[in-house]
Amino acid sequence: MPVTYRFDSNIVVLETIGEYSMDDIRNTIINSLADSHCPTSPCILVDLSESRSIYNRSSEDVKAMARSLTSFGNRFNNRIALVAQKDLVYGLMRMGSVFSEELGVKAEIFRTFAEARKWLLP
Repeated sequence: MPVTYRFDSNIVVLETIGEYSMDDIRNTIINSLADSHCPTSPCILVDLSESRSIYNRSSEDVKAMARSLTSFGNRFNNRIALVAQKDLVYGLMRMGSVFSEELGVKAEIFRTFAEARKWLLP
């Protein structure tokens, strides 16, 4: 499956691999938050390190995903960390994070999983 999730402390970790749709991300987040093992007050970490689909996303796609995610941001404490190792992905996600913050979700971009995890943990 190109988008999977797992739990790490109070973090829902989404891993994106290869090709996937924006609906795949949205549905995986919804499913993870509905999972009986989901932490009570989760945050989300999306690892885009192995994503190929992100290279085909337009700025409008990124904004559409930000709008979609922020619509249920209260279910993940309005906090999301994104791991983007490549410059193009980092730039796209930075743009998305600015848009997300305008809509009430605090989003930060990191180069490594460890940095993202550290930012999300209390």
